[in-house]
Amino acid sequence: MPPNAPDGETRTSRIVGSVDFVRAKLPGAAASDDASSPSAALLTTVTGIRCSMPYTIKCASFAANPEEYDATSVPIRIEEIASNVFAECESKLSNFNANSEVNVVNGLGINDIHTCSDALSEVLMCSKELVKLTRGAFDPSVAPLLEYYEKMASRSRSSTSVSESSGSESNVATSETNNNTGDHVDVATIRRQRVVVDYWKSLLSAGFSNDPSDARVSRTVRRLLEVGQWSSAFSVGVVADNDKDGGGDLSTSTSSIKIRKKHVDARLDLSGIAKGWAVDKIADALPSPCYVEWGGDIKVRGKHPSGRPWFVAVPEPPTLLALRRRVAQAKRAGQVGPVFTLADEHRKEEEEDEPKGKEREYLAILELKDGEAVATSGDYEKVIERDGKLYSHVINPQLGRLLELNETTLAQAVVVAKSCMVADALATAAISKEDPPEARSMLDRFRTGYRTPVVDYLLYARYGPRIIRLSVPGIEAKSDRERRLQRHESATVIVVGSGLAGMSAAIEAADARAKVIILEKEPNTGGNSAKATSGISGWGTDTQAEQGVADEERMFERDTFRSGSKGQTDCSLVRTLSSKSADAIHWLRHRHGIPLTVLSQLGGHSALRTHRAPAVDGHPVPIGWKITKTLKDVIDIQYAGKIEVRCGMNVTKLLYHVGDNGRKTVTGVQVNGNESIEADGVVIATGGFGCCQSNDGLMGRFRPDLIGTATTNGAFAQGDGVVLGEALGAELIDMDKVQLHPTGIIDPKDPSNPTKFLAPEALRGSGGILVNSEGKRFVNELDLRSVVAAGIQNDCSNYKSDEYEGPPFAWCILSQQAQELFGKRAISFYRDTLCVFDECDNVKAICSLIGCKEEVLINTLLDYKEASKLGTCKQTHKDVFPSAITPESKDLVVARVTPSIHYTMGGLNINPAGEVQERVESIIGSHRHIRGLFAAGEVTGGVHGGNRLGGNSLLECVVFGRIAGQRAATVKHSEAVMFPRAQIDDGHTESNWVPVLLREVRNTDEKYGMNTREIRFNLHGSLQHSGMDIGQFIALRGQLDGETLMGYFSPITRPSDEGVIGILARSDEKGGPITRLLELSRPGSTFYMCAMGGLRLKFEPERIVFRGNEVRRIGLLAGGTGIAPMIQIIRAYGHYVRSHPGYLPSFQLNLIYAAEEMNDLAYMKILQTVRENIPRHFRFYVILNRPPLGWTEGVGFVERHDIVKHLIYPPTEGDLVVMCGPPVFEAAMRKCIGRLGFSREQWHSFAEGDNVSAHL
Repeated sequence: MPPNAPDGETRTSRIVGSVDFVRAKLPGAAASDDASSPSAALLTTVTGIRCSMPYTIKCASFAANPEEYDATSVPIRIEEIASNVFAECESKLSNFNANSEVNVVNGLGINDIHTCSDALSEVLMCSKELVKLTRGAFDPSVAPLLEYYEKMASRSRSSTSVSESSGSESNVATSETNNNTGDHVDVATIRRQRVVVDYWKSLLSAGFSNDPSDARVSRTVRRLLEVGQWSSAFSVGVVADNDKDGGGDLSTSTSSIKIRKKHVDARLDLSGIAKGWAVDKIADALPSPCYVEWGGDIKVRGKHPSGRPWFVAVPEPPTLLALRRRVAQAKRAGQVGPVFTLADEHRKEEEEDEPKGKEREYLAILELKDGEAVATSGDYEKVIERDGKLYSHVINPQLGRLLELNETTLAQAVVVAKSCMVADALATAAISKEDPPEARSMLDRFRTGYRTPVVDYLLYARYGPRIIRLSVPGIEAKSDRERRLQRHESATVIVVGSGLAGMSAAIEAADARAKVIILEKEPNTGGNSAKATSGISGWGTDTQAEQGVADEERMFERDTFRSGSKGQTDCSLVRTLSSKSADAIHWLRHRHGIPLTVLSQLGGHSALRTHRAPAVDGHPVPIGWKITKTLKDVIDIQYAGKIEVRCGMNVTKLLYHVGDNGRKTVTGVQVNGNESIEADGVVIATGGFGCCQSNDGLMGRFRPDLIGTATTNGAFAQGDGVVLGEALGAELIDMDKVQLHPTGIIDPKDPSNPTKFLAPEALRGSGGILVNSEGKRFVNELDLRSVVAAGIQNDCSNYKSDEYEGPPFAWCILSQQAQELFGKRAISFYRDTLCVFDECDNVKAICSLIGCKEEVLINTLLDYKEASKLGTCKQTHKDVFPSAITPESKDLVVARVTPSIHYTMGGLNINPAGEVQERVESIIGSHRHIRGLFAAGEVTGGVHGGNRLGGNSLLECVVFGRIAGQRAATVKHSEAVMFPRAQIDDGHTESNWVPVLLREVRNTDEKYGMNTREIRFNLHGSLQHSGMDIGQFIALRGQLDGETLMGYFSPITRPSDEGVIGILARSDEKGGPITRLLELSRPGSTFYMCAMGGLRLKFEPERIVFRGNEVRRIGLLAGGTGIAPMIQIIRAYGHYVRSHPGYLPSFQLNLIYAAEEMNDLAYMKILQTVRENIPRHFRFYVILNRPPLGWTEGVGFVERHDIVKHLIYPPTEGDLVVMCGPPVFEAAMRKCIGRLGFSREQWHSFAEGDNVSAHL
């Protein structure tokens, strides 16, 4: 490989030629791989041409041992594999081979059926699936339409000649007599004839559109559109047994695939997707590592021999001017048109214009990982010329038209997926969508829930240029993360607890350059996390995509809220848990190598989303142990010197100091009663209190009714972290919410033992059923844990033996099929090692063991069998039946199960940044974080509410452990403020834009306003404040669909609030273009923020100052979302009043709030609360233009008499009027207060001069 060259370039199908001019630089890692490097020497490269398209194959040795590399035999073997695949592709899938199988299909008569080869079957079934999933944007049956447009473009020349020969209007007007015959010519007739000609020309033109909104097509096109759509052209599948004549639909079985032609003119063009199929086949047949490229489609396996990823360059498409030059070159080369193939050699003149010696640049450099493929579709390799205009050869299958090449629609789509065949089809589908946002929306659907997921894409439109890359909501770009973390100093972080939450926090803190100490009171690490067996839940994961499991954010969140409905489930915490779930699982799977490739559907979940590791040599892998063991090894090996683990260290106290403002700051911990360890931040990850059985402990205080109840927790689960936080003033929530796992296994040899082995939820998830001692089912086994546990307590009898009487219990029965789903080795562990499962040969043996009547259990199983067939159980409403069990079932196993304390939902109150909260008295808001204290895992509350879903505990540990760890690592900052004064004074310069992470979006409700929402962003450090003055505003910008969107907002948080800055934004179209970006963003999404100008009201120790003058009265005029800066002023004023009692006379802060209608009002409850708290200092009056029936306050617009009566009047020294709202509102208010006698020094208008108040 020559220096400074990528491994390859992804482009549209092309003829042999040179490299196009491109615009982005290659990473140094690839540039260093020259032909003489050792890694390049182990890579054999074979090139050639097949079907007029070049191919390049790079492959290492076929031998298992690299020392056996044979430079002579490897090229021969590569050629042999490639030739076989190419030959099959040409004979089965090529439209250019008249005798190919696809052309045999094209030649079928109506309703004729063809039995497909394996190659054609695979391509057709993939095509059928993608036609459906893209909603027709990809459709390989559009060939008749493309042929029609090519013919019409050719015929348009003669049509144009005929039209021109009929003469101009002036000729007709001056020649009313035929000079040859003397006959009189009727001008009106000629004009009517011209109308007819123009009409036929318009029909000919219909479909050649230069307007994306133009959907007109001729009758011929409409007819061909029916022929050229998959659903009306072909039927693919297996002929049903009752469909002997072939008239019905075909099923979707993948064996013995058949295709039936529905219309005589229907034709398939599989050239693009077939190319991808061939690349997949060659790559799969070669040993790893390898690189396969054919006609711009690429697939790789393994890593480059140098250890880096494979680098694939994305060239920039040619400009429209360059395309016209290429068409001219094609004409000079002998192409007659109107269809022009713009080959690579047509770019030579453009290459000659490039500066000599300039380093090659590209649109992007893609890093392909093992098994990834990339394909490109563009509008520039083959074009149709008509009437001097150029049209893309790609048809919009949904509208049946060609689009004129232009600057704004998509010119190129690059798709990276796990299959080259899929990538090629989706790239074509994206181009056919024309509109960049629509193409992005379509491709995003393939990021999750599809068996070969899209892992990246690049969409390109010429104007701008507009470039859209795949962006996972809530995932911070590496460059943004590095820039953000550079702004803090290295800190010392103590993590108390070594379960999954603790280890996740420690790794993330160390990655943020912190020195980390893990303190564990037990001799070993892992905690209760190591005992978890059900798995870790999450949606939108690679595993779900690989298995074709469709799942959604809204379903995951609905399930979580439904389960936790009887507790304080915090919406922001659940949204963070949900949006970070896939990233958490990928962090474990891809970064740390934990194979979370097995899915199950646990109770309360609506999809297969709980991830476990596969069995090893038939032995089940306890997933909690696997994860914690792996992370402990990672810490010991990869983080040696960065993370120190100390076991046997019982933290007994949090060290802290109290500042002058009364704020507590954690400074370290006390260990074993006497040793002190200092730290900048402390993360509590000590777990719950599920084994705290003392009357004066947490269980005795909050759930005394559960004292003596069996538990699945280790003896260490005493709630130590909750006690530590409570002693410091941390708020506790949901402490009475204790989850009973319905299936703690009773050991018949030791039934009174209070600690039970857990019968994992996967037992019931595999098809285990529950019956009582009468042999009757009583509950949906896959319902919420709380529901199943309540069913056992209410419908089952107490456990009784000769010497012990215990709590209610049930019998869990597993058939052979259920045992196989759960894992035979796992069953053997419970049956043979723990001896807690009984074997029963048949149902009669079970009845003997249970002591129930045989006919009762038989009837129960018959009812269950019937419910399984129907898909629903009328008695228990069960609608998922993982496996079968019938009265005839043999070789069953049975266990005794009882509800046991398993999880405590309550604990320390945290915010979405993992900061521990304390409750305070405040004018607005009732919480603030304890400085330097963070928490994650079961020690916290607010995530699960009244009842936790299975698999969400391990997920919570990873998600909030990582958040808390990184946040703790950023407590130490050289700059106390986010925006230094010099930076604010510099204004709107690029260097002043800083990356910020979205923390949370507060729901729009009657508290925040029906059409507005509060959006909060993390400042870079937990202890930082903004550095802005009261009334200043910020600019916020972000990227969406290749566009930079920006809005101006006034913070509603006070400048002194630490670690956070919050804004009020509209949630409807009135909020401007950035509204859509804010709607699509999720916790962790990156925005850029810049401090701007504004009011700059200063609250000094003894006075309030504006422009150097003391302020004694403030009047606020707010229109719409102009209430945002007023809320900040009100908060600061209220705080000032409380800290300076008696300083200000009555009614010094008055607000007039104007809006169009009731739904446009925001923060009404907060305004009422402030008025109730400081009635002598604050009042407000609301004016609505369209008031509801029963309204008693202002109506219409703000008038002079409203200001006189409800604001501040008459003007006096020390008055200040602040206006914020739509520019027209502020302009009217400025005139009004001027006429009332207020001087220019006595008012401030946000809109004056900068015209940004409409966004505030």
